[in-house]
Amino acid sequence: MFWKPIPWGTVDQNKAVKQGAISAPVNNKPVSFLPGSHPLVNQERNTYLREYENKVKLGFDEVKTVLAEIVKHNQTNDFVGNANRELVNRLGVKLENEDWQSVVGTQPAIAVQKLFSKVVFKQFLNLSQDFYLNDPLDGQIVDEATRILRDAGVHGLGIAPCADGRLSHFISYVIRMPYALARRKAHAGALFDVSESVRNWVFVEHTRFRDGVPNRADEPTQYMKMAVYHFSKSDPSHQGCAAHCSNDEKAAQAALDKLVDFKQAIQNRFGHDTTVQTLLVGVNTDDDSIKLHVPDRFGQMSLCRFIDSGVLYNTTQSLDVEQAKQKILGSVEECAGYMNTSKESSGLHKFYAWLIENNFAQIEYVNQFEDGCYTDIGHAERFICVGSGFEEIQLRNLSYFSFLNTIEEGVNDIDVGIKIFKGLNVKHGKPIPIIICCEFDGRVPGSKDRASEKAQRIESAIHARFHELSSCNMISTMKTLRDHTGYLPVEMLENR
Repeated sequence: MFWKPIPWGTVDQNKAVKQGAISAPVNNKPVSFLPGSHPLVNQERNTYLREYENKVKLGFDEVKTVLAEIVKHNQTNDFVGNANRELVNRLGVKLENEDWQSVVGTQPAIAVQKLFSKVVFKQFLNLSQDFYLNDPLDGQIVDEATRILRDAGVHGLGIAPCADGRLSHFISYVIRMPYALARRKAHAGALFDVSESVRNWVFVEHTRFRDGVPNRADEPTQYMKMAVYHFSKSDPSHQGCAAHCSNDEKAAQAALDKLVDFKQAIQNRFGHDTTVQTLLVGVNTDDDSIKLHVPDRFGQMSLCRFIDSGVLYNTTQSLDVEQAKQKILGSVEECAGYMNTSKESSGLHKFYAWLIENNFAQIEYVNQFEDGCYTDIGHAERFICVGSGFEEIQLRNLSYFSFLNTIEEGVNDIDVGIKIFKGLNVKHGKPIPIIICCEFDGRVPGSKDRASEKAQRIESAIHARFHELSSCNMISTMKTLRDHTGYLPVEMLENR
């Protein structure tokens, strides 16, 4: 069985299920995927996505090795010119001459430490440039996904994943959705700010009433909020969510509670006839299969009622395309309790089925290129992103992300990130690269200046909070700004 049935019983049990209080028994046995391809998977697309992932990650993973080889010759007369030429040839980036001059004659290990973050920052700027201007993941092509959302009665989508880098690729890879269609704000433990989410909902609805964007206000559509938690089936006690001490049930419950609070906040503020859709999704970070907690007819979700895409992938692999699609849709309806209650499937159920179908491609991606389970089942992020935006980060374990306006309100997220990178970088003599991005609205006078001031405040607060690491040059920061009104790359401010 690929979905967990609700243990219906007494009235008290039914109430507990609706509140998300009853949990399914824990099963830590990973799904063993069958060999071969699935009829719903585009193999060429998977190959392309793999090439893109390898190209981007290689540019960050080779930094220390390349620098170590270059600085061996930092006592020669022609060091600066040769060093830059070698860096361009190997990594495609170039440092300023004064950066190289600063390490002339120093010990190689010290030279690498001084230059490491500078190269990482250059690579990020290149990544941002390519991502927004060339759209390598086709994330700006939203027509088909928009139609599916509209048919589901959804006019806006907000996604709140955990800040863990193993979920950075959730939109473009795990559920194969165009990044431009969803608003992504990551928080440690998927503990998104309910008030901030309500303010964004108000903005979305105002835009509908005022400008008819993305659709007219009199159309019967709703906003959807999705929370994404994660777990590890192969090592649940150590490789689960750090913000919840690798307690899978706690992580799922916390995300569900936030969704309940979000819906309740809107109803309390704007009336009970004002409704939003909510969806809870769990990701197995070992293989990228998902648990889709399908809402019932009352919009209620439970931790013990979900579809396991990994099991359903195996169940449908021997079917043809149409049979597989019907099997997925039927599974969604059965899980929601709608079996045989209507002749026509709802748009929402078709949307959920579409997400599962898209996830099949990612399951096969991991099966083909990672032998069914990632080798880096734990943290392996390359840098930390702080602030807002960062749509260009669409790759697993590329970056740890902390969405915040001030250090004070995002202190938990950034503390978790620094703890992770003490093990990833500091322990191995590499500084922690932190990229700060503050978005602005180019249509609003003074918006860019205010964003610049905010970036400066965040940078100063980071170095003050982690003074011990900062004083020994084990934290490096780069401030960037981005105009969120278009597909524009970040621009770098004066670096520290």
